[in-house]
Amino acid sequence: MPLKCFVIDDIPAIIRLIKRFSEQSEFTTFLGGETDVLKAMKLLLAGEIKPDVIFLDIEMPGVSGLDLIEPLSKIADVILISGHKEFGQQAFEQGATAYIYKPFDLAKFQETVQRIFNKKNMPDTVKTAPAPFYYIPGDGREVRIRLKSEEIWFAETTGNFTVVKMIDNTSHICNLTLTELTELLPSPHFIRINRSTLISLSKVEFYDAKDIHLEKGKVFTFGDSYRKEFIRLIRQYGMLH
Repeated sequence: MPLKCFVIDDIPAIIRLIKRFSEQSEFTTFLGGETDVLKAMKLLLAGEIKPDVIFLDIEMPGVSGLDLIEPLSKIADVILISGHKEFGQQAFEQGATAYIYKPFDLAKFQETVQRIFNKKNMPDTVKTAPAPFYYIPGDGREVRIRLKSEEIWFAETTGNFTVVKMIDNTSHICNLTLTELTELLPSPHFIRINRSTLISLSKVEFYDAKDIHLEKGKVFTFGDSYRKEFIRLIRQYGMLH
């Protein structure tokens, strides 16, 4: 099913643009738009409008879209739209799914909504991790740390240790090499993307020829040989294109 899109922006031309793009994309349908923020919030929070994706402007009269991300992200995926790049990191930290810089064209719109569509429609074999948590050796004799699979963000080598980073920004020192950790955590849910980095595939937002972008704005550079395996996996499981 196509994603149902709703727009909150004080500029009617932006709403009309997203409506036109939504009608041109196979991944979206246009549910509506509103220039009045308070009216939009009332409709959405009351469940009178039920979108899959909310396009939200940041700079609107009397309110910042950044302050609305948290309540709206409980209703739908939130895509922030702004002419200012400096709000990107904060937007992701607040719970935004994506961030589009103005001005944007149909190609950028299509790329963004397709990522969300693919993530919502990925096979259950990828959505559901084979185990809810793993015990890994910590920094100390007989120390074992329990990590929830769905909360693992990425892992990086640091000297003789591996640091596992969780999506809430907490870190755990693991007394395993990255190769050993890769063998412990199952593919395709976790994958190496260069010699020193392992990522959770479910945390991928998008990628390009050089870099891979994770949730919350984290960016890593591909290793040449690792990128081929990454692309093979996402094509096999239909996560991104």
